[in-house]
Amino acid sequence: MTEKKKKRYPADRQKLHALLDRREQELIELQAEVEDLRGLVKQADRTAIHATAELYNVTPEQLAEIMKSMFGDRLVPELPKDVQAALADADAPATLPDEEVMDDDDDV
Repeated sequence: MTEKKKKRYPADRQKLHALLDRREQELIELQAEVEDLRGLVKQADRTAIHATAELYNVTPEQLAEIMKSMFGDRLVPELPKDVQAALADADAPATLPDEEVMDDDDDV
């Protein structure tokens, strides 16, 4: 049967540090590649939308009307309730401890 073998790492501390450094560098490079790919995917999606609109000879205003008819007045889906609650808590004014208020009266 094919069982995964447990990875073996060197016992030498310096070799472990070197291995960790190499893997962290690989991870940084992979994360940069993933970000580049995200940008390319977004660009490809936008190009496909543009090509589809051009294929059907639809103006931006007509496309907006189509989207409005499909999704109503909200072009962006609503946020989940837990996110809305977190945003409401963040927008709430902070309560300060009771302090003595000094009035600037010019009645003197």
